[in-house]
Amino acid sequence: MFGVSGMSGGSAEQRFYDAVARWNVDTGYGLGDMIHAACQALIDGLDSPSLRELAGASVKDSSHDLHELAVRSLEELDIPHPGTIPRGFAVAAGGGVVRRPGLDKLRLEVVPVDAEAGGGFQVQVYVNDVEITTSGAGMGMDPYDALVPTNRLVASSQPGRVPIARCTCGVYGCGSTDVNITRDGELVHWDWLLEVPMSRGVTFVAVEYDAEVTRLAADHSWETPERTAGRLVLRDVDRDQLSAYGLRPTWVANDYRDHEMFRVALQIDGDYQVFVDTPWRGRGPEELAREVCEKLTTPPHKWRATWHAIKPALTGPPQIARRSWSWKRASF
Repeated sequence: MFGVSGMSGGSAEQRFYDAVARWNVDTGYGLGDMIHAACQALIDGLDSPSLRELAGASVKDSSHDLHELAVRSLEELDIPHPGTIPRGFAVAAGGGVVRRPGLDKLRLEVVPVDAEAGGGFQVQVYVNDVEITTSGAGMGMDPYDALVPTNRLVASSQPGRVPIARCTCGVYGCGSTDVNITRDGELVHWDWLLEVPMSRGVTFVAVEYDAEVTRLAADHSWETPERTAGRLVLRDVDRDQLSAYGLRPTWVANDYRDHEMFRVALQIDGDYQVFVDTPWRGRGPEELAREVCEKLTTPPHKWRATWHAIKPALTGPPQIARRSWSWKRASF
């Protein structure tokens, strides 16, 4: 179907367009590939005066002159300029654009992350049996970030931008791959953003796409008790109640120093983090999650919580803190 980091499939016009789009005029990245793509376009049957001249150019030629040749080649071949093709469309044979057909296949899998990379889990994405998160930012997103409390991979008629991969250090933002997901009748289109894993967008048959996304969300076979409890808390916690106190949940996990203590981290704007701990006491994840959610429906002054100021200038506790709250050093 395609090479993840190589040329895309589709028309000869699409392949030449992709090579021009990848070329960075300022840094020179992709220049040799772009000239080679012009040669290949001639072999594939495309022809224009500027394309011939570009195919005979050298990487040592003026970037300005080469850019002019590339632009004229696109115009002579009726190929859109990079960045102007609507989402879900591709360059048609003979020029212009055409709606992408649903020829791609999606498979999703939750797998453990190596301890050396921080541990945890990631959602790996396979397109036509090629794993693409490693070819993007490097590592799939944590299942909580992709599936809980809502399945962010669900496609709707309104395009949605969804993180699909993060840096191998585990931090989204250090390295990032996003995808715009759009439902288009019987099709679902993915168009890549930031660190793209392949040179073209992909399109799936909607009924097949929906089935795979639904299957992943319903499959909890990979979960540890900690992750089951976390999913249930993130799903069931009363966010409106917390919001009334300016709080929103940010993460849930066992305390890394004491795995018998389950922790919910909440944030007050960008000012404070608040931590509420609940001991496991040998209970199952469902029972623990119920207690955590019930506790968080009570007013914060009834909690035994700890807090940490995100902004160094804040030396005192948040306004909602009570005597049962204590300060926590930042090394959590």
